[in-house]
Amino acid sequence: MLKNKMSPKLPLLLTTLAFLVILHGAVGRPMPKADTPKDMINKLQSIFKVGEGIMVYNTGIAREELEDDEIVCAERRAGKSYCKEVENYMEATRLDKIDSEQFAKFKEYFIDDLAQPQLVATRMDFGKSPCNSKTNIIYPESAESEDSKWLLIVQHAQHKQGVLVEECENVGQPCEENSTLPLEDMPKCKQNFSYRKLVVLVNGEMKEEMVKLPTTCECKMCST
Repeated sequence: MLKNKMSPKLPLLLTTLAFLVILHGAVGRPMPKADTPKDMINKLQSIFKVGEGIMVYNTGIAREELEDDEIVCAERRAGKSYCKEVENYMEATRLDKIDSEQFAKFKEYFIDDLAQPQLVATRMDFGKSPCNSKTNIIYPESAESEDSKWLLIVQHAQHKQGVLVEECENVGQPCEENSTLPLEDMPKCKQNFSYRKLVVLVNGEMKEEMVKLPTTCECKMCST
């Protein structure tokens, strides 16, 4: 893309920003010493980068890690214990800056789980499961720990942790058709979870942690 010369309106934008900041200080609490417009423009130029089209970009340094309450995704909002994709994951983890020796130290974790056909065949002997579920391999970027904290899981382009999970499609729904029992007494589909050890990132260092992931879906009475 061709780079155009800076618009003549850009200096006017900076001057306007400086004027507004000075005006805010004048009508707010008294300032020890008011900055001149020139001083304020210099400060603004050190904070913001102004490009063609009067666009203002924040050039601050990204944080090294997301806080627990900042790890948000569609799965977490839906009440699940993991996130498939975390916003700003690469910026938060900085995995491209981590020494290759750390990856080598945990190389046994960077594989995909293998499905076990014999277990599927065994389950089919009992007929169709009363609860609909899906089984697949996911690559979670975050998950809940044993102490209910959300951790960032290491998922690098060449070092991924594939986890086999089974998830209910109808959690909380009755799993028996044509039952004579009242709705509140009918068995319902329940999602089961288990904790497994994965490699997570804490303060720029890799470590092993137990995280909560969905395992099986079964039909159970609400009281059990």
